[in-house]
Amino acid sequence: MGRSHGRLPLALCAATLGLALQLSPALAQVEPYRQHMANGIKLFQDRNYPAAIAEFEAAYKEKPKASPLFNIALAEKALFNYPRAIAALERALAQHRDTMDESDEKTARGAIEEMRALLAQVTIELSPQSATLIIDGQEHPPSSSGTRVVELGPGVHRIGARAEGHVGAEQSVTVVSGERGKRVKLSLAPERPAAPPDTEPFTPPPPPPAPRPVPLSLAPQGYYVIGAASLLWPLGHPRAFPEPEANSGGAGSIRVGYRVNTPAAFDLMLQYANINIESDDTAYQNASYTLGSTRLGLNVRLMTPGQTWRFVGSIGGGLTYDEVRFHNVGTTDGDICGGRCRPASGVNAFVFSEVGVELDLDGVLLGFSLDSYFQSSRGIDYEQGEDGPPLYSSVLLHLGGSLHAGYAFW
Repeated sequence: MGRSHGRLPLALCAATLGLALQLSPALAQVEPYRQHMANGIKLFQDRNYPAAIAEFEAAYKEKPKASPLFNIALAEKALFNYPRAIAALERALAQHRDTMDESDEKTARGAIEEMRALLAQVTIELSPQSATLIIDGQEHPPSSSGTRVVELGPGVHRIGARAEGHVGAEQSVTVVSGERGKRVKLSLAPERPAAPPDTEPFTPPPPPPAPRPVPLSLAPQGYYVIGAASLLWPLGHPRAFPEPEANSGGAGSIRVGYRVNTPAAFDLMLQYANINIESDDTAYQNASYTLGSTRLGLNVRLMTPGQTWRFVGSIGGGLTYDEVRFHNVGTTDGDICGGRCRPASGVNAFVFSEVGVELDLDGVLLGFSLDSYFQSSRGIDYEQGEDGPPLYSSVLLHLGGSLHAGYAFW
């Protein structure tokens, strides 16, 4: 494009390209300028425009003149980067007119006017003002003004900005040729300092759930009836009856009561006991007496709180009607009692106690107990009303065991 190349239209630059292609390899090796120009032309023909621009710029560094700038403008125009193509031509006109002839200068000015008619003007407002403007990946020189007017070729462009201590921003803008009113505003937000790692406040574990209140079960209450069969041993005998055997007797009773709470109940007892005692006297082997007792008493029954098995105990007392009869006490040889064994009867007081265990099978009561009866004997009078010593000399004591069976309505 210098005066040695003659006139060259910018659109084709054919003579310059042809001249470069005719350079011998030897000359290219001697002159780096010619080598870069030749390589740039080959890359241009292969449509590798960015690489061609790099080669033409290297040639311009070797020999600053108009020809490399014209070729750079041609490559930029092929990339539709009209502002950069215009800049390359204006630089050639401003700095290297001495290497151009009148025709080259006219062609360059015509090309500038043609491309400038395709440009659009975009007003860009930056905040902060010192932010670096970036258009299509290319940084623009810094400016003291926050408002900048740039020229862009028609099409879509990426306009962005960055600044130290701020978060970058970018917008896509579409412009058409001749457009003048497009405005773009980029406000960069300050970067927030790195937040410290979240430290969750200590949350104490939830308290254990409150224990559910245990429903209060009502104390068992209700009526009950118990029958008992007893085996009794008397520890006292009529004083006039000699050498009694250690015989036993039986008793049967019925008790009807009411349980007022878990440990306590009250019942009414009716019992009949019959004890038959024989004599060990060999002279009167068939001699015996019978003590029949009909007892009526009121008892307090105590129980442990077991649902199935429980210990039981009773204490009570009442009145008893006792009747004594003697049998075979007299023979042809005499009377075993010396005439003092005569029928007697009467009413006496008694005290009753028992200790045992009881099985409760859904209301069916089964049990066993050890019993004792302490009884007065003063009320036993001879039936004939004769005066004489009392039949018994002490309190009567009966010991034994009982089997119980009954039913509870609690």
